[in-house]
Amino acid sequence: MTQKFDTALSLALEAHAGQIRKGTENALGLPLPYITHPVAVATLVQRYGGNEDQVIAALLHDVLEDVSAPRTP
Repeated sequence: MTQKFDTALSLALEAHAGQIRKGTENALGLPLPYITHPVAVATLVQRYGGNEDQVIAALLHDVLEDVSAPRTP
């Protein structure tokens, strides 16, 4: 992918740092990091022919609803 994708991935990783997917566990019984969800969605979008902007949208689709950020007027 491109620098734009790398930037989006970095943003998603930062935004979801420390978040856990509810109701999911790996083979060791440990909870999965939340980032696994947007990465999986982005992978599906790419697999089914989505362009880079669509893949990035999939990667960032939960950032606004899941992340608390200060709002400016």
